[in-house]
Amino acid sequence: MKKFIIISTILILLAAGAFGYSLYHYMSVTGMLNSRAAQTTSVTVKQNPSENTNATETPAAGMSDTAGEGLFAASMQKAEKYVETLSKEQMVGQVILGVCDDSSTAVAQMNQYSLAGMLFQYSNFQSMTPEQVADALKSIQTQTTVKPILAAQEEGGTYTTISDLPAYTEYDFNAPRYTFTSGGLQAVEKAELDKAEMLKKSGFNLNLAPVVDFCTDATQMMYSRSIGDDIDTVAAFAEYAGKFVQAKGVSVALKHFPGCGSIPSSYGYEAIEDDRSAESIRNTDYTPFKKGAAAGAHFIMMSNVVVKNIDPTHTAALSPTLHKELRETVGFSGLIMTDLLDGDGVDYTAYAEGKKPVVQAILAGNDIVFVKDYATAHADILAAVNDGTITEKQLKEACTRVIAYKYTAGIIS
Repeated sequence: MKKFIIISTILILLAAGAFGYSLYHYMSVTGMLNSRAAQTTSVTVKQNPSENTNATETPAAGMSDTAGEGLFAASMQKAEKYVETLSKEQMVGQVILGVCDDSSTAVAQMNQYSLAGMLFQYSNFQSMTPEQVADALKSIQTQTTVKPILAAQEEGGTYTTISDLPAYTEYDFNAPRYTFTSGGLQAVEKAELDKAEMLKKSGFNLNLAPVVDFCTDATQMMYSRSIGDDIDTVAAFAEYAGKFVQAKGVSVALKHFPGCGSIPSSYGYEAIEDDRSAESIRNTDYTPFKKGAAAGAHFIMMSNVVVKNIDPTHTAALSPTLHKELRETVGFSGLIMTDLLDGDGVDYTAYAEGKKPVVQAILAGNDIVFVKDYATAHADILAAVNDGTITEKQLKEACTRVIAYKYTAGIIS
């Protein structure tokens, strides 16, 4: 019996020793794997360095802040003080992005109306070299009273501002769909980085791109401007743009919320209607915008489409319901802007509760209205503020978000 007890004790001790060694080995290996994973994450971040630290310092946390302070929280206090120095007329101008007709008059026009900024077009720089474009934009930036957003639309294909200019021989950006088909997501991402570097070098600080509408059919309006038939791929692209393209120092504007990828390529002079179910749109088309918002994209552009099963009486750009969903469901706390409100031959008054479309746009929740006729837009918004249709509080809140963005992006220092 004694011999049995001794043998049993020895066996128990051996088993305990084996278990201890196994546990030690497991913990060592696990720790090593975790360490490698951390190193891999660190390398991934280093491969995409930010040239504008202000554009990437704001954490993704706070994105659900419906007032818009989350993304630009670090700049809000400075922005509030800055806005106190602006007149009511200047605050109105800061919620308008105009289209530039003539770059030689851009300073005078932006100062007269105190515009948030301008979108520049191919025609503004047609005979210029890259150096002359950079000098022209630098001059505009230094001579404006409130430092402006200098925007381009560089999607690739037929939608370009400077890359197709004769002097820009080193750049040739194809339509996103073609780039994706020929080289996959990696080729699209590289093209977006190249666009951002080109725009930054030239003096731009915002690209009204990329298109993250989900298209699956060549008959759809956004097909060539989108990148793929898989929603997860489109979402990954939106996330990449927010994280890494924007880190080059040029803000991105994801478009066109809530997603107009199903819209046919031809339409008339009335607003387009999307009759898909709300569930389908929310479960699919919202996905890229959620990814891009979480990644820190500075802008999301609203579409001019009527989404019948979410808000049948307004276009998306004029819809309080869809702006609320963009803030609360998508979790976006950056700047919301309209698509062009006076550029496609459609009179949006019928979708604006009888008001001027630019006025309804501000009431719906846009921070910036995008127009060709910025003089009339300024007069219409100012009149609405003066008669109380738009409260001065709402105007000031939108203006403060725009100025906070400008601090965050390094436009105002």
